[in-house]
Amino acid sequence: MSDASVLLELAEADYSILKTKKQLDELPQRARLLELRTKKAEVDTKAAQVAFMRRESDKTIKALQDEAKTIRDKITRAKEKTNTAANYKEVLALSKEIDSHAKRLEKTEFELLRQLEKQEKIKQVENQVNAALAKLKKQDDELLAVYQGQAVELKKEMSAAQDLRARLAKELSGDLLVRYERACKAKGGRGAAHIERTHCSGCHVELTEGQLAKLASSPAQIGECPYCHRLLVVEV
Repeated sequence: MSDASVLLELAEADYSILKTKKQLDELPQRARLLELRTKKAEVDTKAAQVAFMRRESDKTIKALQDEAKTIRDKITRAKEKTNTAANYKEVLALSKEIDSHAKRLEKTEFELLRQLEKQEKIKQVENQVNAALAKLKKQDDELLAVYQGQAVELKKEMSAAQDLRARLAKELSGDLLVRYERACKAKGGRGAAHIERTHCSGCHVELTEGQLAKLASSPAQIGECPYCHRLLVVEV
């Protein structure tokens, strides 16, 4: 097969890859999946924030519970000492100590109650976030199954075109392949065209008689469009 024929087949394979990729990208489920996963990322961030708040709340409540227990133990010991106090002065001192501990315990238990109420609100938000994540996961799983079902044939087509492209690329001379790849990069994946009567099939601009004559004398019947600069096959 001539370089010109290989080049056109290579361009057709690349067009097929581009077309199939566009079809994959435009599947409606894909856009919805992207939308769902963006939403899930936002909810995941919220979930992380709520989890942090829950951990901090647990630590605060544990510290207050430990503090309350310590104060109760101190009250118990002070009361026990009262029972064995040697004189009124010692009893009075112990009573003041018990009162001081009782006030501190009251304050600690009030703060503990406040923190427990706060934690309940955190748990409610946590449950809401977890429910939202579960709902998003269910929607994602359902959409993904539909998307994969529709995409499987398109992916087969793309894989076949990619395999063909790889084989054809090996058949082109190194310099010609480099020129083609450079044109593909510049032209969004469409690096070669052919002459349709007097027009370039790539940019559809009409060529002058002089330009056509110059192209006709190109080595291997492969030139370059003077307008879009794609490789231009004169005749196969």
